[in-house]
Amino acid sequence: MPPETPTQHSQGKQVSDFAVEIITPLEVRKEIERPDSTRYFRSSAVTILLFLMILASMAAGGFFLIRHVSKHPVSPAKDMERTQPLETDSVERKDPNAPETNKDRTGTTTESGFVSTEKQPETQPVQTSDATVFEPEKETAEKELATFLKLKKEIEEKDGSLWGAEEYDAMMTLSQKGDRLLMDRSFAAAAKTYAQAAQKAKGLIDNSGAVFQKLVEQGLKALENEDSAVALQKFSTALRIQPSDESARRNLDRAEKLDEVNRLITSGENHEENNRIAFALADFQKAVELDPESGKAQNGLNRLKEKIAEEQFQKLISDGLTAYHNGHYQLARTTLLKAKSFRSDSREVKNALLQVDEAIRVNTIEKLREKAMSAEQAENWEQALESYLAVLNIDPDISFAVQGKKRALDQIQVSKRIEFFLEKPDAMESDRQLENATRLIEEAEKLDQKGPHFNTRLNELKTLVEIAGTPVKVIIDSDNLTEIAVYKVGKLGKFTFRELSLRPGTYTVVGSRNGYQDVRLKITVKPGQKSLRVSVICNMKV
Repeated sequence: MPPETPTQHSQGKQVSDFAVEIITPLEVRKEIERPDSTRYFRSSAVTILLFLMILASMAAGGFFLIRHVSKHPVSPAKDMERTQPLETDSVERKDPNAPETNKDRTGTTTESGFVSTEKQPETQPVQTSDATVFEPEKETAEKELATFLKLKKEIEEKDGSLWGAEEYDAMMTLSQKGDRLLMDRSFAAAAKTYAQAAQKAKGLIDNSGAVFQKLVEQGLKALENEDSAVALQKFSTALRIQPSDESARRNLDRAEKLDEVNRLITSGENHEENNRIAFALADFQKAVELDPESGKAQNGLNRLKEKIAEEQFQKLISDGLTAYHNGHYQLARTTLLKAKSFRSDSREVKNALLQVDEAIRVNTIEKLREKAMSAEQAENWEQALESYLAVLNIDPDISFAVQGKKRALDQIQVSKRIEFFLEKPDAMESDRQLENATRLIEEAEKLDQKGPHFNTRLNELKTLVEIAGTPVKVIIDSDNLTEIAVYKVGKLGKFTFRELSLRPGTYTVVGSRNGYQDVRLKITVKPGQKSLRVSVICNMKV
């Protein structure tokens, strides 16, 4: 770009080619005589103020110059060609973008596109601009630049400089080349270069998913190799590409905790080596809490748990066998079942449980047998039967229980029948029931075990049977005119006196005579009674 040489104007002012007015300070005339202090101070203040105004004007001019150059880049070579006015370019044109400051002034366009408000001599030729020639190419370049900047922004949001590598560098090189071409007003070349840079940017964006996956894989490998620095760098970069990926964020958290996890694992291994199991377990548990996906921490924790479980298992077996040998079978069984919960397929536990179960079975049977025998001695046959049945539920082939069950049932049945006749002795007035009672006595005599209480009840029954079977003399008086009949005995006919031998019981005597009302008399023959005399005569006419 050619240097901005200011154009000299009248009245001590300068106007640059960019319509920036430059104020030239007036020369201050020196006083011949030395002023007093007050005037000298004022003069110094004015000088300083004027100097500051000059600096401000220069800064403003520089600002407008930079702003114009940023918006309208020019080519120095082409501007040099246009420094001399062409004879054919004598048509006066006004820049449509240049603001009019005064309607009375006639604006002229400079070579840079800015409008000068000063009137030019009518005889001076007007310089023209070729901006219209490059306008389509310039628009194309600006569009390509906008496309590239949009893609570049997307890449920068993902921090593409961290993972784009050579492709990112190539993209930036092309963009910088495009910037230079644009500054040189080579719009067609700039548009092409920006398009190439945009293609590189699009390639980076399209490949970001694959780059993300590769970074994750490298991060996982670093975690596996316990390299926290590399893992942090890989996952951090991956999250620049996909910030919402939960897996990458979780692994980044693992990488941040990796050094602490490794420290805990090392501490746990040292404690484990020195058989400080509780401390080792605490370290491995903390490591797993920090990183549940750490295979090394999880393996250490599992190893310790298995070791603790093995120690508990062996202790439970030992305690269970000790209880077994001391005769505490239920305690032994409970302890061994706990051991089985650690190792359900342990043959050692199975064999120990078989021994304990057999001991429990034998012990239970023995206790039930003792209970049954005690019940028999106490003539509590119902309880004895219950004990024998319990034994048979354990083992139905145990002989003493089979025999004891039969013995108890016989005793119970006989005792209940004896109790029946003892409670209702009148039932033996029937010949059939008296016969049943007699057979019952015979069955009771055949029982093997007869306790004192049983014998007492049996003797009472024997007495009742004997009494019930002993006849009592019964004398019936009549008038030899009345027909006499005794139920259970038969018809006796007419008589004045008849003696019968009747077993204890209740009998009905009926007397009948023609023309007279029948006489019905009920008599009770009591056991052990010596004799009984009754009179049966029909003497009431009909």
